[in-house]
Amino acid sequence: MNRPKQSDDRAARLREQIPEAGFPRGAGVASATTFVLLVLVAAFTAVYLSTAGPLSLIHANAAADAVSDQVTADQQRATVGLAQSVATSAASVAEDLQVAGSSGVFDGADDAALLTRLGETYPDWRGTVVYDPDKHKVLAAHGEPVPVETLRGVAVARLTLRPVARPGDAPLVLTALPLTGARTGRLLVVSAALRETTGDLDKEARQQVRLVTTDGAVLHSLGTTVPKQDTGAQDLLTRAAMAAAAGQSGVLTGDAAGDPGRRVAPVVSYAPVASREIGGSLGLSVVSLSRVPIEPVAARWPGLIPAAALLGLALAGFGLLRRAVVAPIRRVRADALTIAAGLHTEPVRQSRIREVNRLTAAFERYRSKLHRRKPTASAKPFLSAQFVVAVVTLGLLGWSGAVAATLGRQHAEVSPAMLSEQGVRVAHSADTLRRSLVEGLSDLRSLARLAAGKQPDQLRGMLGRLADGDSRFRSVYIADGQGAVVLQAGRESLRDPGKLPAGEGLHQHNTSGRVPVVYAFTPLPGSANTLVGEYDVPRMAELLGSAGGRVRVVDEGKRTIADTEGYLAFAALTDPTLIKNVDAAQSGKNARETTSASLVAAQRLAAEGTTASLKWVVVAEQPIGSLGLADNTVRAGARVAALLVAVVALLLFGWHLLIVVRPLRRVGDEAVRIAGGDTGAVVYPQRHDEIGTIASCVEICRQALAEGKDRLGEVRRPAGAATDKTELFQRLHREPGPRRAGKPRPREEPAAARKAPRAEHRDRGESGPPRDERRREPAGPQRRPSQTPAAQSRTQKPPPAPARTAEEQARRDYLRWLDEAGV
Repeated sequence: MNRPKQSDDRAARLREQIPEAGFPRGAGVASATTFVLLVLVAAFTAVYLSTAGPLSLIHANAAADAVSDQVTADQQRATVGLAQSVATSAASVAEDLQVAGSSGVFDGADDAALLTRLGETYPDWRGTVVYDPDKHKVLAAHGEPVPVETLRGVAVARLTLRPVARPGDAPLVLTALPLTGARTGRLLVVSAALRETTGDLDKEARQQVRLVTTDGAVLHSLGTTVPKQDTGAQDLLTRAAMAAAAGQSGVLTGDAAGDPGRRVAPVVSYAPVASREIGGSLGLSVVSLSRVPIEPVAARWPGLIPAAALLGLALAGFGLLRRAVVAPIRRVRADALTIAAGLHTEPVRQSRIREVNRLTAAFERYRSKLHRRKPTASAKPFLSAQFVVAVVTLGLLGWSGAVAATLGRQHAEVSPAMLSEQGVRVAHSADTLRRSLVEGLSDLRSLARLAAGKQPDQLRGMLGRLADGDSRFRSVYIADGQGAVVLQAGRESLRDPGKLPAGEGLHQHNTSGRVPVVYAFTPLPGSANTLVGEYDVPRMAELLGSAGGRVRVVDEGKRTIADTEGYLAFAALTDPTLIKNVDAAQSGKNARETTSASLVAAQRLAAEGTTASLKWVVVAEQPIGSLGLADNTVRAGARVAALLVAVVALLLFGWHLLIVVRPLRRVGDEAVRIAGGDTGAVVYPQRHDEIGTIASCVEICRQALAEGKDRLGEVRRPAGAATDKTELFQRLHREPGPRRAGKPRPREEPAAARKAPRAEHRDRGESGPPRDERRREPAGPQRRPSQTPAAQSRTQKPPPAPARTAEEQARRDYLRWLDEAGV
């Protein structure tokens, strides 16, 4: 019911005396804040959960002209892998020179013999020269002519690499090594071609791969020529070359063009060519251009229905909390202020909420005691505020679970072109691993040629260089005819003692154990010993990362040899899809398949050659959820929305429980205790909000019940601690008579005399004498009040003692006056 406006403003004045802080305090702040948060989440759900994307609201063609994130990620991954292959190929000569330098091959004085020995050891080198940079003169040469003029003006103080362009052919890399000893001041310059690492380019995408120097010059290019009239693609290539020269890697996308049914967009990915073996950039960058067809995605807005449902839940929950929790608290606060202000004419409005009902019943009893009226009947509660909050919270959590179980678990459709690209990447990863294994065996062959005619102890430096400089080997050692290690460099050998296979090649040593042992071996000329290099399995796994997803290498028993993710050595494949594709790859068939959750592609390592003896298969599993597809964006957005709503729901429940429900129950307990007659303990407000105001009103009513109604209408802040008890002391009166130490002796009045004034004041509705009847203390003993004849007849002065002084007599007269005045 609506209470009529009171003409007395005492409740308003009391309300002004009790402070209530603003946000984040207040009984209604929690519901209002969570409502705003839910509206924002609903807007996010409606806009972001769409296959067209939020940009379609601003520009209708933005989503139609956008290149898929998965396409750009694949382009970037392929370019980075190509840059790593170029760096490995360019730095191979530098590694060979470091190994050769530790073999003592440079100790001889004959330059021609030195170059002949190096040419026989490393047949892949195109040409070698001994060059005097001061005189600009070639002192000795072997093989093809070396373009040493490119080194003019270059200060070569350490091992230096210099790329050289060759029209119509693969570029050369000049590796210049400063010589020492008798050849100090001269350079050994080796020219070698960059090995072809690009593989087959996509002609349909008109793909082009460029090797660009730091000054922007194109060193070499493969693929479709980019016409000068195509200013958009040329601008992208220029920007990519500048960014790669600065050591950056990334992807640039141009504007789509073409017919409405066949629109393509240029995508340029770039990466610098850097090598860990030589400590930095080689001054080259790989820039790849592809024209990607734009596949229009049907615009769907699956988030509209969940957003509308969430908005409805937010409105319903906000209304329920306001009506069942906030409004009853504010009503009882208004009634509490009225009672505490001394206005007792209207009954307290009752509530059906259990926590509020205890307060309304208590304040109604206060009103009845202070107004001496019979209390009105209390309404029976049937609902709890905590239950209401829990219902709203469960509704929001139910929405989160429903969205996570539907939109959060939907599967995206993968096009055949994307599956084909996955197979190409797996084939490239398998080729990279094969090259690394073959190059490791080639390094062992070269070292064995340098070791011809030497004792094992004389090879210690070369073994150390090969084990430390080339990270593909974890251990390099010389084994005798029985397989025992004679001389070792690097980490400890993992191979079990035993005789090595005859000849040279690659071998998988074990099929069980803690770590797979794979090694390359070649015999040392003129000796029964064998040179062995054990491959570093984690390094092998790093070479497979360009395929994307989880890539594994398995042997013919489908046991895991290497894995790009955490794994157990020789763990067998258990997924039937993976097993089926591995079998297909081992037999040379096409092994690509799309499942409901992933893309699977497999490629055998080699069909012939030295690596074919391993019988390995590279198998990759790419989760569809990690692909940059529109449906995956919707699924990720649905999970985010479900998580946000769950967090808001828990925030709503915790906020109401800690800030509203529990403080309300504490104040209710105090109010019920005081209504039951226990008025000893002081009630202190713990919060500056509506509930704190109610607690202050409970304390005012407690004081009124204990000391009288004159305590109503203002805030009383008792001194002391909250645990202190309030005690009422009886008034003491002094009576004439002998005293000690100059102090009056108190005496108690008869019971009838003490209770009569209290009864008189109680009839007037007060707890003590009125303010205008309070006695004033005289200024001194000489101002004695006049007495009536009746009082004079009742009071007889004792005869003064003959030995008293004037000062003592005056003191006794003053004490007698105090007794007569009742002070």
